[in-house]
Amino acid sequence: MSNSIDKISKFKGKSVENNNIYIPKYLHKFVKYKLKRWVDSAFQARIMTEDDHFVLNIPKTDGQNNQKQKTIVVLDKDTGVEQYSARWSHGLAQFLELKYRRKLSVECLKAVFIANKAFFQRYKSCLYDLTGTLGSENSQSFISDLYYVKFADLSTSKKKCYNQLSNKVAFEYSDWLDLIAKESIKIGKKRPVLIVCENVGATDNIWNELIRNGVPPLTIEKYRSDGDNIEERFRKTPATTDPEVNKQGGLHVILNYPPENVRVEEQVFGRTARNGAVGTGQFILQVDKFVYEHMYELDQYPTDQRKLKVEELADIILERENINRDNKEAARLSELKQTSTLRLEVEELFEKFNEFKRKKAKNSISTVAR
Repeated sequence: MSNSIDKISKFKGKSVENNNIYIPKYLHKFVKYKLKRWVDSAFQARIMTEDDHFVLNIPKTDGQNNQKQKTIVVLDKDTGVEQYSARWSHGLAQFLELKYRRKLSVECLKAVFIANKAFFQRYKSCLYDLTGTLGSENSQSFISDLYYVKFADLSTSKKKCYNQLSNKVAFEYSDWLDLIAKESIKIGKKRPVLIVCENVGATDNIWNELIRNGVPPLTIEKYRSDGDNIEERFRKTPATTDPEVNKQGGLHVILNYPPENVRVEEQVFGRTARNGAVGTGQFILQVDKFVYEHMYELDQYPTDQRKLKVEELADIILERENINRDNKEAARLSELKQTSTLRLEVEELFEKFNEFKRKKAKNSISTVAR
């Protein structure tokens, strides 16, 4: 894909230079600087889908309450929160608007800003925070190096009574849906089950699978967006308040996608076993068939035996998935650290330049006054 991006960028650049695409002269340098990023955004927009990376919804920002036109709203995949004030940069938002035939917006170009890192570093040694999920060691190390902070673990007021059940994996999407439905129905006979999905599309598919397996729709509470007040409604359900639920083993949480980091995983399973109550959780994942069939030579087994073998290997496969995830996170944080350092250096240089200007202006005023 990178070769295609380079070729298209060069072709479009030549078109601008030859006036085949008219761009005012004073914008040529800007276009040349942004062109490769714009082309990359066009490729990204091709693979991004509704109800996964974003949703089409009526914006809730001030002054737009009466607007009936649905727009592209960024979706936080880790929390399911619709980020109405967030905008994708480098033309990505505009390409998605073209793809889904939305009203074309203007790309936001910020002339002056301060990065989060520079902002928080101004607090120096006066930065304190409390969180229930610190994340992985790599994540903690990254934050420590970035903001010069230390970490301390505080014990909970009540003993954690959480139990991780055996995990399950599937190669095919249909088998994955079937596993989730059957496990939910089996456990749901005695206690409530919370199924945490990666996106809205998966939520709808699992809903349909549960109904197809005979679960009455009225017994399923479906949350598709933050407009459903998920957190508020969930905290008030019997799943977290009824003592009888606790006697039966508490709320069971099924996480059906691999989260990007440990922090998100801990947040999801932290929905159960709260305030001394008991609870359980498990992964039910769809994994790469090609990778694991070859790794464990599963293609030599008949279909029924293969499924049993996959069930036996589920925890091992999950461990491999977690290792791969942690390695990717470490690489991402390393790259982010380098990028953040470079940005901070630019901001520091800009700050020094402004300080120099202020001193020069002050000296000039003093000279004139004399």
